[in-house]
Amino acid sequence: MSHSREPYDRSHEPQDDDVYGQEPWMLDPFSDPYAGQTAQTPPEGYTPEQLYAQQPYVPGPETGQMLAQTGYPPPYEGDYQTGEFQGGYEPEFEAWPTADEMRAEEPEAQQESQQERAKGGRMAAAAAAAAAARPRLRRVRRQRGRRLDNTVLVALGLVGAMAVALLLNRPHQWEQPKLASDSSAPTAATVVCPGKPKSGADQVAVTNAADGSGEVSLSGPGAGDGAKATVASGKVTGASVKPGSVVVKAGKEVAPGLVAGRSTIKPLAATGCLPPQAEAWFPGVGAGATHNSILELTNPNSGAATVDISLYDEKGVVAVPEDLRGVAIPGNTTRTFDLLHVIPRKGELSLKTTVVRGQAGVMVRDRAIALETEKGTEDYFSGQSTPAETNLLVGYPNKSASRTLTVTNPGDAQVSAELRLLTPKNVLTPEGAPEISVPPNGQAQVDLTKLLGKDSAGDAYGVEIVASGPVATAMRSVDRGDVAITTATETISEPTAVVVPAGASVGKKRVLIAGPVAKTGASGTVKVVPMTAKGKALKAKSVEIGPGLGAEVEVPAEAALIQLVPEGVEVNAAVVMSGDGDAVVPFRPLRSEVRTAGVAPGLPLPLEP
Repeated sequence: MSHSREPYDRSHEPQDDDVYGQEPWMLDPFSDPYAGQTAQTPPEGYTPEQLYAQQPYVPGPETGQMLAQTGYPPPYEGDYQTGEFQGGYEPEFEAWPTADEMRAEEPEAQQESQQERAKGGRMAAAAAAAAAARPRLRRVRRQRGRRLDNTVLVALGLVGAMAVALLLNRPHQWEQPKLASDSSAPTAATVVCPGKPKSGADQVAVTNAADGSGEVSLSGPGAGDGAKATVASGKVTGASVKPGSVVVKAGKEVAPGLVAGRSTIKPLAATGCLPPQAEAWFPGVGAGATHNSILELTNPNSGAATVDISLYDEKGVVAVPEDLRGVAIPGNTTRTFDLLHVIPRKGELSLKTTVVRGQAGVMVRDRAIALETEKGTEDYFSGQSTPAETNLLVGYPNKSASRTLTVTNPGDAQVSAELRLLTPKNVLTPEGAPEISVPPNGQAQVDLTKLLGKDSAGDAYGVEIVASGPVATAMRSVDRGDVAITTATETISEPTAVVVPAGASVGKKRVLIAGPVAKTGASGTVKVVPMTAKGKALKAKSVEIGPGLGAEVEVPAEAALIQLVPEGVEVNAAVVMSGDGDAVVPFRPLRSEVRTAGVAPGLPLPLEP
């Protein structure tokens, strides 16, 4: 640390005479500082002990400035910057001489008379004593820096050689390796058909909507000991089965484009057979005397599976009975739960299934029961795989005594939803549309019987629900004891197909198509191709589809397979059938390819020079 002035510089202090304030070593011991002044009584001489006691005026080894003032060089500042910390500067000194040693080293000074000591005056005597008391100091040698170690020199040389080699050689041209193919045709496919309703003769129909042909296997409780069926492209193969669920498995010849369905004629009920789902939502199931639902969990594999079940109502999460907690499903078996017996209650519930181990096909059969006759009818309720902010419920019966919309909110915050109607010409918000508010982890139900009546929405064929958060939706229509379920449909951009019951007992069949939801969506054409069970193509029809624009296409009663071919547009579609009751079967994307993750090494490989 540097100071504005030296520690022994007293030139700024007031002085009593011309020499007071000068340091002893700055005076000439042989000169008379009082020459030319008025004679004064010389001060008494100081003994060595008194001089030694005057530390501020006598330099000592603790004062760093003393070295410079006594002629010795100060420490070299570079000593502290040699690359390694060496601590503070600590010069070596010999022991400070005692008073006796000071007398012993000045025999001549001891023989001076009192008059000679007074001659130089007080300051001269102090200067002489200080010169005599000067310690013997060891001269500190400046360090010019540490010498580099040989190992360091060798390391620096190697680094330099490598740098020169890199500059002389041409650098490699690097290229990221191409990833593996991200899609391929499936080599196997499995779909699960639910058990049959309580009454009516039924069948399982299987086909291939692509160009595949081959053999499929039927297993599960409804297939007995198992069966085989031959499937050809465009042809529908029917198989008589028992009331239980049926698992359809196909090899690589038929897996791309495998389509299967189950239906009954009297009363009319139909659904598509679905692949195992990791998660499924069923808004609006019942567990009461007049509205009851049956949950089916089918394990298509030989290993065990486990399914978690959650329930919701208008107030939030409902405590799940012990029978529905962590349901274990042994291999190749089906477990059925009648909610009326498991959790009896008045009012509707929303049900969610989550597969936590293995695989499981999930389906609900919804039942309407008349109290007067105790006669009930059933229809299939296929769940929604993922909640979404925008849900399209396409297709419902034209006539119905009651229609109930259920909206389920799986989030922790309240959600508001807006209802719109889908018509062939536009999407509109009807007058008197209800305001839908769904509590956290709960459900809300809205009666749409009057809103979807003929007088107010005669040309409407679907409902659009736009919510502030992801929701699951479904609409239940009941007419004279018959029930039909409309669920949120999936978006389709590639050719797909559904199998439907055929014959004179099935009356009117309508294909309902909704265009893209977003206003910026593309417009295009959709081709509807109905076919008989033998593969004969019936009259096809193409319709123009765009944002907010839909279409309704009627197909003949003998159609057993309906193909849907979008061209440059994404749509949502379903088939509505009428006969001895009503049924709604949505179109779903075909499983025509399998996504695989691309794998690449962590570092790119160099090209050949």
